[in-house]
Amino acid sequence: MGETTPMLEQIAARTGVRPAELLVDGGYAQHAALDAAAAQGTTVYAPLPRPRAGDARDPHAPRAGDSAAVAAWRARMGTAAAKALYPQRAATAETVNADAKTHRGLDRLAVRGRDKVLGAACLVALTYDILRLLTLGG
Repeated sequence: MGETTPMLEQIAARTGVRPAELLVDGGYAQHAALDAAAAQGTTVYAPLPRPRAGDARDPHAPRAGDSAAVAAWRARMGTAAAKALYPQRAATAETVNADAKTHRGLDRLAVRGRDKVLGAACLVALTYDILRLLTLGG
């Protein structure tokens, strides 16, 4: 939670470019983060929270107290374009996570310490990238 803004800053620092669009998991859709992303020119695609039992309000309609960015996010996620785009996140991000956990042992690490864990995670990422490159014929 609350990592969208630092994530966008890291992307800009590493690549020199701010993304125009960002697909994130529902945990990243905090209102302050949506406001900050919109201020930087990034359109965020994140699922709306599930309505509580008995809440009959339209989840895509603006709510009292919503900022312009949050209201736009609610409306955007109700469009056919967003409903077609958002599932692509799972097809790209979740396969990496599943591979790292299932086949590369990233669910339990045999090392301790931040530097060693970072090294192990980097090796897993490199292994995944090389295997994808080979699979795609690169």
